[in-house]
Amino acid sequence: MYTQLLSLLEKAATPTIGVVGDLMLDRYLWGVAERVSPEAPVPIVEIDHSKTYTTVGGAGSVMRDLAALGAEVWAAGVIGEDAAGENIVTDLEADGIETSLVIRDASRPTTLKTRVLSRSQHLLRIDEEERRPLEAGDVEALTAGIARRLAATDLVILSDYDKGVLSGNLISAVAAAARKAGKSVWADPARGRDFRDFSGVRAVTPNRRETEEATGFAIPAATAPERQAKWLIDNLGLELAVITLDREGIYYRTASGEGSLIAAKPRAAYDVTGAGDMVIAAAAFAVACGMALPEALSLANFAAGMEVEKVGAVPIERRAIVRRLQAEAHITSEKVLEIGELLPLLENHRRRGDEIVFTNGCFDVIHPGHVKFLQFARRQGDLLVVGANSDQSVRALKGEGRPVFTQDERATVLAALEAVDYVIIFDEETPAALIKKVQPDILVKGEDWREKGVVGRETVEGRGGRVILAPLVEGQSTTGAIERILKAHRGGAGIE
Repeated sequence: MYTQLLSLLEKAATPTIGVVGDLMLDRYLWGVAERVSPEAPVPIVEIDHSKTYTTVGGAGSVMRDLAALGAEVWAAGVIGEDAAGENIVTDLEADGIETSLVIRDASRPTTLKTRVLSRSQHLLRIDEEERRPLEAGDVEALTAGIARRLAATDLVILSDYDKGVLSGNLISAVAAAARKAGKSVWADPARGRDFRDFSGVRAVTPNRRETEEATGFAIPAATAPERQAKWLIDNLGLELAVITLDREGIYYRTASGEGSLIAAKPRAAYDVTGAGDMVIAAAAFAVACGMALPEALSLANFAAGMEVEKVGAVPIERRAIVRRLQAEAHITSEKVLEIGELLPLLENHRRRGDEIVFTNGCFDVIHPGHVKFLQFARRQGDLLVVGANSDQSVRALKGEGRPVFTQDERATVLAALEAVDYVIIFDEETPAALIKKVQPDILVKGEDWREKGVVGRETVEGRGGRVILAPLVEGQSTTGAIERILKAHRGGAGIE
């Protein structure tokens, strides 16, 4: 399965997805609580402002997840005319999300949730919000704007947190406009809502508790919720019901009766915050890219598994999912490519705005210095291409007896490193020709190349790129590693 998902994800296009829903700002105040207040039996928290931060939550979490997966995203919602609202817009736009359909309403504050934490303990949450339904004028403005967008949109998500944006009128209007345009609408209803408000959408993605409350039927542990999914389909007129079951995975059922439980892989850490957002984002993204439903939901299940390993709602980038899939499938060979295979993949990365980093070397007897160098190189951009000298070129550079390991063995070890995205073997003594083909945005070499001159500098800087010199790791070299191995093998006699 992992190999299939990896292949589908690497070929995925760039769909355009609209997200309509409740935008909110999450603020985290971290501090230390070591005293009790003399005014009341409550802790005194001394806030560490260096650790205080804000992040976009609610529907904004779904938007950011989609953008991290590589979708073009537009946002529709309502904020107040206040600093929290402007913070949301700034953060969304920084992620490349289009915000012209985010309405500013002076009559209501932006939803702001402030959490106070001491070390790892959550002490208090303060909510500042207005949950009343939108004014008729705002509903009309959002409906008209969304309708204009549909022709150039692949799919629409309704992300409901019951803060007033997704009124019954807006839901029905968006569903009707989408049907007319031949587009799908997926919805994630909030707990406590009357799910019948979402009649007319294509799919809903509630969790276990939301489903139980909406349908009136409990879902026992280790039981597939067939009855509940059928109730949702029949009563809401759905084509698809997707029910998330925490550690048990995802169950889905279609209107035609197809259904299956997609089991979740056990995770060492488990924070469900943001997992539901990731499920609908990843599933909708995959379907919009043309993936079949079982594969799309398997990808969503996998991405949600990565999400629960994080504390809080943290977008999981597409390349991180690719690397985890490779690791789960024990795949390294798919990172080792010929030039004809590599260049189309790099072009796809460029279209998504990724910065390509390149470095090269013999990488014979890979040691901690190599690992730290490659980790440094990877941090300079969005993906790292490593050019490895072939056996022939290593001999020309280092002499007979080298390399110690063959080019295939060295490429396999390089590909197994998390920092490395692609490996390509080249025959020439220098990577000049390869760099001209790869056209990297960033070229990384060790500090020891400052005086010798970095091969490929003119090519990279000529197209506006950068050359970065990495700090050397003291006491680490291939020659030194070989000497240590021989000394240990010969009982301390050293090299003759």
